[in-house]
Amino acid sequence: MNVFGSIHLFVLIWIGVAVLWSVRLAYRSRGAVADDSIRLILTMAGWILILAGVLGTAMQGFIFAGPFAWVVILAIVLMAVGRYRGAENRTLLWCLAAAAERGIPLEQAARAYSMERSDELGIRAARLAELLEGGTPLSLALADTRIHLPLDALVAVRIGIETGDLGTALAKVAKHDDDADVLLRSIFEKVFYLGVVANVLLGILTFIMLKIVPVYAKMFEEFELQLPLMTQQLVACSEYFVNFWFLFFPFAGLLLLFLVVATLHYIGWLPRNLPFINWFVLRLDGALVMRCLALSINQRRPLTEMIWMLTKLYPKTSVRKRLLRAGHALNNGEHWCHALRQAKLLCPSDVAILTAAERSGNLEWALEEMADSSIRRLAYRLRLALNVLFPAVLFFFGLFIGFVVISLFMPLVSLIQGLS
Repeated sequence: MNVFGSIHLFVLIWIGVAVLWSVRLAYRSRGAVADDSIRLILTMAGWILILAGVLGTAMQGFIFAGPFAWVVILAIVLMAVGRYRGAENRTLLWCLAAAAERGIPLEQAARAYSMERSDELGIRAARLAELLEGGTPLSLALADTRIHLPLDALVAVRIGIETGDLGTALAKVAKHDDDADVLLRSIFEKVFYLGVVANVLLGILTFIMLKIVPVYAKMFEEFELQLPLMTQQLVACSEYFVNFWFLFFPFAGLLLLFLVVATLHYIGWLPRNLPFINWFVLRLDGALVMRCLALSINQRRPLTEMIWMLTKLYPKTSVRKRLLRAGHALNNGEHWCHALRQAKLLCPSDVAILTAAERSGNLEWALEEMADSSIRRLAYRLRLALNVLFPAVLFFFGLFIGFVVISLFMPLVSLIQGLS
């Protein structure tokens, strides 16, 4: 791309900035751009112009990197936008919780918040205020305005509305687990790195087997020499891969699926009801259930009531089914700890500690501590698996690279020895 192309891309960026700034000034002065729909369209147009300019400029630096550079850039941009919007949504939610604690109507708090913002979230907050003024429940109003909340915040909102104590529910249930989230992003980054390395190695090996090894074979045939054993093994491995390439499809499919799921989690778009993901994050769901039970004790409600409430309000269908089984076990006279253990929402160590804490009268504290401890244990296991498997895979890659290098170097040594 020439200098004029670069200038055009920078012009796109500055036009986008100018559009956003004009919308901001028009909103504050209540001028020509007063309609929310027009303002939203202009805001989106400004961000699209900026994004086009940034991606086009970045493409010049990654022109030889192929599609991987585009995937990385797109994932980073979407992750940044998703994390920013998630943080802003949490800010709006905490403002509503503070208003609820002080007896301020939620619609007034949402309206005041919208008057302070000149961006897309301000438009959504104004729409939220209109829905609340019309009598729409907060959880439905948040869904209608497309203000997406993470799982813990959504559970806290639903429980808080049901119990009439939104502030306490948010304080005790909605806790962002940064440690596990950072580890999951780290796993995605390392798997993506290994995938890039594997693709580069496969491309280099394909070039070697098509261009270099046939030349070696022809040279050794002319001099009536035999290829070294390691080179013959490399040729055999390549022929096996060419003849039975379809056997590697399941592994490639699983790797691609993992990369897609990891990318969706990285940018914050991962669906809540994926089968394998539900099993993997079941400990996080158990921790969230324990926080809800701690809230129930704080509000002096029976634990059984909270469990049945969660069977209706929990966002994930798989967890609701587990809670429903636990509720039926409670109706049959089972202790709540054992009922949740049978539903696989508690582990044996949780049951032992919570049973002892219930007898000693400090169950609320124990539930909060065990919820945090459950997340810490998950983070510890993820970190342990990452620290063990990642060096092992790198070591395997190193062995393979060493095998290829020695296999290609040995024919030169054999040829020199044969001619001397």
